Amino acid sequence: MAFPGIISRLHPDSDPDSLPRQLRQSQQTRAEALWLPAAMQSEAASVLASLPDKCSLYLEQATPLPLRSHDGVLQQDGSLLLGNGSRMTLATAKGDGGLVPEQGLQEMAQWLEAGHQHFICSAVARAILNIWPLDPYLARHFLLGFTPLLCEATEADYLAVFAARDAIATPQHAWVEAYMKLERKLHRAYLDH
Repeated sequence: MAFPGIISRLHPDSDPDSLPRQLRQSQQTRAEALWLPAAMQSEAASVLASLPDKCSLYLEQATPLPLRSHDGVLQQDGSLLLGNGSRMTLATAKGDGGLVPEQGLQEMAQWLEAGHQHFICSAVARAILNIWPLDPYLARHFLLGFTPLLCEATEADYLAVFAARDAIATPQHAWVEAYMKLERKLHRAYLDH
């Protein structure tokens, strides 16, 4: 199994419906891999049990759970060690070929231009990554709308997006509306390229 281009980070929330909603929506958008933050380590077993075989799970902390060969755990040296022994290092500089952490998304075009192909981020970025090799100019155009949103995003904003996907007719605040508009446009045209 190839290392996924987009690893979708799960978001901690006190709402018990939030995690099942995130997992359901990740399957609807055909997520290839999920990143489980340390704050959600207690959910590792339920997340792993709910994932389809083709979706990998990457954890920030070690777990006693039996992981599949394509699942992995973040190591202290900054690399992601998979069950099959493969290793992916977290990027520390543009051009080093590593897995770009979520903080690097504010400069996604520069990371892409430097040859990076693996990112921890939201599902919207998956469509941008998919169209980059086909049309970098068009991808840059979408990044002009995506990057400012990332700079303003909070955990509450991301959680509001998950809720908004389930209640499309409900009015949302400006950040969520802008994100949803970009997401719909990208997914409609480019998600499967």
